Amino acid sequence: MLKTYTIPITTKQITSLYYLWINNGFENEKNIDIDKKLLSGAEFESNKIKLYVYENDNTVLSSAIIVTNNKNPSFAGLGEVCTSVNSRGKGLANSLCEKIVDDYFSSDQSKAIFLGTVNPIAEKIYKSLGWQMIYNSNVMFNSKNQDDFESFLITYNKSKLPKNFSKGNSDFRLSIIPFALSLRSINQIDLNSKVNLINKSSSCLGLYNKYDSLYLKNGNWFSVSDNENRIFSIVSYLEKENKEFRIDGLFNYLYAEDAKKLVVLAIDEILKQKPNKIFIEIYKKDTSKIQIFHELGFVEKKKAQKKIDGENLEFVKFIL
Repeated sequence: MLKTYTIPITTKQITSLYYLWINNGFENEKNIDIDKKLLSGAEFESNKIKLYVYENDNTVLSSAIIVTNNKNPSFAGLGEVCTSVNSRGKGLANSLCEKIVDDYFSSDQSKAIFLGTVNPIAEKIYKSLGWQMIYNSNVMFNSKNQDDFESFLITYNKSKLPKNFSKGNSDFRLSIIPFALSLRSINQIDLNSKVNLINKSSSCLGLYNKYDSLYLKNGNWFSVSDNENRIFSIVSYLEKENKEFRIDGLFNYLYAEDAKKLVVLAIDEILKQKPNKIFIEIYKKDTSKIQIFHELGFVEKKKAQKKIDGENLEFVKFIL
C-alpha cells in the first residue's frame, strides 16, 4: 500500500527505513543523505521533508523522499529512492517517483526537482518519467515547464533581493544544489568540503552534508545569499594542524566583490582563534580564484600535486 508521511516520523519507522536502505543498496549510514536526525525533525523549521513508501504489514518495501525549503519551495530535491531486492521488478520505485513529481508540481509555487544518480538503469527509468541529465554531471532535472537546467538558471539567478552574509545553515540544504551545478564548468574545487566540480558529480542532497560536516572537524563555512536562500558564493575554513587554517570555497565570479567580502568575514572568524597560519591551496586552472586571493593579500609560496578523486592535479599554495 502506498503511504505518505511528513517528517518527523517515529523511531520505529526510522528503523524500518534504515533496514531497507542499508540492506538494499546504501551499504552504510554514510551513504544516506537524509539521516536519522533529519527524519526525527531536526530541520523542521527550515525544510519540509516528505516520505513516500510502499508498505506491507509495516515493512517498507520501497521508499523515496522529497525535500523543499520553507522560504523558497520553487525547487526540490528527491532522494533515498530504494526498493527491497525481493520487491523489485514491480514498478514500485517508478510509481513513487511519479507520484512525488505529480504531487509536487500540483503546487503553483513549484518549478523544478533535482535528483542525483550514477545508476544507468535508474537513469533510463527517470528519463521515461520526464527527467533529463544535467550536462557534465550525474544529476537529473525535472521541470514543470519542461525547461532545461540552463533555462531554469537564467530565471532563478535574476534575483534583485538584498544580499546577506551569514554562517552556513540548514536553510541552504536545497539551494546549494543549483549553486554548485551552475559552477560545474569553472574548474572549481573546495578542498575543505571535498566538493570537486571538475569531475562529473552525482552529489545532490548530499552536497549540503559535505559542508555541514566541517563543524565536526573544527571548521566552518559562510555564504552570500538572498532572502530566498539563493547562494552566490561559499567560503569554508578548516584547521589542519597546529593552529594552521586552510581557507577555500566555491565562487560565482560574477559576484567577485561580494566573494571577497565573504572571505574577509571568514578570515575575521579565524583570527578569533589566534591562528599560526592562514593559507589556501588553489587548483592552478582556477585563475579567477587565484586572482581573488591575490587581491586580498595572499602571497604565492609553492606548487604541489594532490590526488583528487584518483586524479593527480597541480595546486598552488598561498599564505596570508
